[in-house]
Amino acid sequence: MIRLAGALLAAGGMAWMGFAAARRLARRERTLVQLSAALSQMEREISYRLTPMPQLLGELAENTPGPAGAFFGACRKGLEELGSRSLAEIWHETLLTAPLDLEDRALAVLDRLGTVLGRYQEEEVRAALARAAEDLAREGELARAEAENRGRMYQVLGLTAGGLLVLLLL
Repeated sequence: MIRLAGALLAAGGMAWMGFAAARRLARRERTLVQLSAALSQMEREISYRLTPMPQLLGELAENTPGPAGAFFGACRKGLEELGSRSLAEIWHETLLTAPLDLEDRALAVLDRLGTVLGRYQEEEVRAALARAAEDLAREGELARAEAENRGRMYQVLGLTAGGLLVLLLL
């Protein structure tokens, strides 16, 4: 009886690991889509309303769900140190500490954007925001395809490994 319970717990753990890996891939895709939409909104706000950066980051933090909203909130909080540090430094540090769970390409896009914010004229900032939003949307599409393919594979591998472990333990 104890062997059966142990085997079922081990199988459940393996299956959980596979499903957790699939959820992580789906979460990355959602985060990329949210960041792309937020950057597009940022571009519109700067273009039409000339919203100041602290207010804009605060609005994005409130209106953007998940890790992307937390990222903008942390950037907004970091603006309290704006006199001693540049916006690019605050953006970069927040990018490194935020739980965005992104790959290097997407992080590089966001990091490049941070070097433009607060340093250049409105036209250059808008162009950089549009380019970053497009790049993140493209990364989101790649992440969606990866989540569909590898996500199913992780789920099946977790279930298969769990079943194999049950057979070995019994």
